Amino acid sequence: MPTDARIKKRLTNKALHYLGRYASTTARLRQTLQKFAKRKLETAEPEEIEDAIEAVIADCQKFGYIDDQNFIDNRIRAGRNAGQSERRITQKLLQAGIGRDMAQASLKTHRNGYAQAEWLAALVHIRKKRLGCYGSERELSPEAYQKQMAKLARAGFGLDIIKQILSIDNAEEAENLEAEYRHDMPL
Repeated sequence: MPTDARIKKRLTNKALHYLGRYASTTARLRQTLQKFAKRKLETAEPEEIEDAIEAVIADCQKFGYIDDQNFIDNRIRAGRNAGQSERRITQKLLQAGIGRDMAQASLKTHRNGYAQAEWLAALVHIRKKRLGCYGSERELSPEAYQKQMAKLARAGFGLDIIKQILSIDNAEEAENLEAEYRHDMPL
């Protein structure tokens, strides 16, 4: 039967190793430590393990090794730069163990700080996926237009943005808009 100090030491080592390799949330770290404890500390009492896990997480937060708000901000910024819609970013944050309220509050703050964020993401998305003015067809047939609308809708963009994005006539106009929105974007 391992001692409390030994349990905490092993969990701390696992947490530091994990956080050294991956950007993580509190929920993911907790899940990782629980899996580790189940495999490696099976002789310890479950209450002792849970107390040790909470203590390790508190230490990691205290020393700044894990910060959910920083994780959210980085994921929002990276998602926008990758052409992800607000809905897609929210989905990814929820999968990472962030609460819906916290994710939506952070996205709202980001949106208030930069109103053109969804537009910029949509412009990046159509460039990367070769849709709209970046596509090979200059004049879209009604069927092709509907397919592109569906692709953008599945990516999480709203109907108003989809229609406006697909109405851009040429790649040069889209690139100018993207450059303008990037220039206005706060760091």
